[in-house]
Amino acid sequence: MNFSISIHSMRKLKNVTLYLILLLFPSLIFGETILFKTGERTYATVIDQDSNSVTIIRDGKREKIGKSKILKIIFKEIKDEQEIARIFEAEKKKFNKEGIKSEKEEQLDTLYLEQMIKENSYKIVQKRLALMEKYLEERDGDWESYISAKRNPWEPVWKSAILPGWGHSFMRQGAWSSTYSTLFFVSLVAYFGLDAAEKERTKAYDKKIEKILEQQFTSSLVSSSSLPTGILEQYYQINTFKNLNSLNSIRSDESAYKHAKHSAAIVAVGIYLIQLTHSYFSGKTWAQNNVLQTPTGETVSEGFGIRGNPLVSKDLSSGTRSIDVGGQILYSMFY
Repeated sequence: MNFSISIHSMRKLKNVTLYLILLLFPSLIFGETILFKTGERTYATVIDQDSNSVTIIRDGKREKIGKSKILKIIFKEIKDEQEIARIFEAEKKKFNKEGIKSEKEEQLDTLYLEQMIKENSYKIVQKRLALMEKYLEERDGDWESYISAKRNPWEPVWKSAILPGWGHSFMRQGAWSSTYSTLFFVSLVAYFGLDAAEKERTKAYDKKIEKILEQQFTSSLVSSSSLPTGILEQYYQINTFKNLNSLNSIRSDESAYKHAKHSAAIVAVGIYLIQLTHSYFSGKTWAQNNVLQTPTGETVSEGFGIRGNPLVSKDLSSGTRSIDVGGQILYSMFY
């Protein structure tokens, strides 16, 4: 029966310590002494085997060595020449006249090698995990609490409803967040800018009308003077033509700004609804992606829990049945 408590600060310290050990003293963790029948030796990490060969990593390169060439693989680095000589002599005594070990010795070597490979595989995974965690810590020191925290699929939705792009930013989807927030606020700024331009054109139209009325009043005063009638009529026609062109131009600008303003409003509303819908579907996936599972596929949640089958029944050769207590009682604590 196993009892384990996962605490963020202790695990973080453990990973940092492991990383430093792996970085500063790799030979203490990764290194086997491989003795050859020729009397030579090498130092490497055994990672796999088959019926005819073993696979090692030496100087960062993967190699295969035939088992027929190997005298002994020792699960540590040995530099002492006297100890190596002693092992050579002890191993040579295990061979018969044909230079072959007994079946029992071969089975022991195979089991020993399998255990060695399992240990090395575990250490390699630990090393990679330590490096990955260090990389994540450098990029985002809050990554663990972000991953392990309980997630509500509606949280990104209401955040996006309050501020477009906020929901995607909360889900660490920076590209979508920047795109939606930029497009929305650019559309919003364009709307208010075009609205101000439309109002300015409306004021300009009103001022132009006032100016025309002033000109007509002035013209009525001029008509009572001693100017010839033909000149006055020509003046009225030119002035009327200019005023009409000016009013039409102002109205045209006002209409264009109004149309563009409505388009900007439609774009802003469209972007708002699109990002809101997107945050809903993304939030559903996002809320499911932080479900922590064991290697066997069991879901891990905060608090006490039992992993595996606590009662294991075994049939013994004598015909009787025994019941063993198995499984694990775990307490998981998320920070």
